[in-house]
Amino acid sequence: MAPVDPNTSVTRKRRRGSMQIQAIACTWLIAASSLSLVCAFHMDMVASPRKTSLMARTVMASTSVVEPAPTRLAPFPATRNIRKNPNVVGGGGVTSSLISQLAVVALKLRLAAQSGVKCDVTGAASDLILKGEVGPVTVRGRGWESPLGLTCRAIEATVRKCHLDMGSVVSRRKLVLTTPALGDAMIAMNGADFANFITHPLMRPPSLLAEPLQFIKEGVVIDAGDGGAVTFFARHKGKQYKCFLMRDTSRTATTTAKVDVVPVESEEAGDIEQISIELGEVLSDYFNQLTVELDGTFLSYRDMMVTAKGGSPSVMLALSIRVKKFPSPGLAF
Repeated sequence: MAPVDPNTSVTRKRRRGSMQIQAIACTWLIAASSLSLVCAFHMDMVASPRKTSLMARTVMASTSVVEPAPTRLAPFPATRNIRKNPNVVGGGGVTSSLISQLAVVALKLRLAAQSGVKCDVTGAASDLILKGEVGPVTVRGRGWESPLGLTCRAIEATVRKCHLDMGSVVSRRKLVLTTPALGDAMIAMNGADFANFITHPLMRPPSLLAEPLQFIKEGVVIDAGDGGAVTFFARHKGKQYKCFLMRDTSRTATTTAKVDVVPVESEEAGDIEQISIELGEVLSDYFNQLTVELDGTFLSYRDMMVTAKGGSPSVMLALSIRVKKFPSPGLAF
């Protein structure tokens, strides 16, 4: 047997040591790669609305929305897109999409009829997740009718910021505000809609001489000519009056709504004319100070205009919104 060269033995030991180090390094690289894939897969499941079971259940609650077919996961591109574009609009991310779908479903459940309901949600992903803050939020609708007959041709309402209880959004699929939301709304009504509006049970007509007025549903006419006016009728102490609601454009006006009143019957001219003047002042104050509450949602009059656009004359009411809580599902309005 040939003698063993001590240098050769040392070299073999070094090679074996190097191979062990390489094997350990490869093992760590494989483990790290696997961990990164798992993390990326998890992040994509959170970020992608197509793979969220809660979102799928919410979409299925609305018959007008069809769940998209599943696609292959793209974990790294999806994660990079979220970082590059933190602003989420409408269905751009799971959180805003969920809020949008919940709002649409809740509105459809509360309405007796509608020909369109849409909700656009804007928000930064970080604000949604960390602070529960989203906004602005805009709701648009057409042909709405409430269970008690409140109707409108079109509506657009926007709240600037909403602070939501995200635990309720995710676990209970329910929108719960943590602070009141403020915004504005515009409502378009034709003659029939305005008649439904002034005779709705939530509307409480004013009183004069300790006697409340009674709004009459029949006879409402909207005229877009000569500045525009809404003609309606009211009854007070057995007498009927013709009322003209219009926008006050006088330079000295401190309010925007003005109501002129004339008697339908002409007897007792002196007294009834004075009452007509007083009724006009009472009704002007009534519309300028009008606030309607819907179970925690307050709608306050701001301005008005009459327009002939849209095929037939309509009155546009500009309102301020203060939402302390969303109306209960069983509320009749």
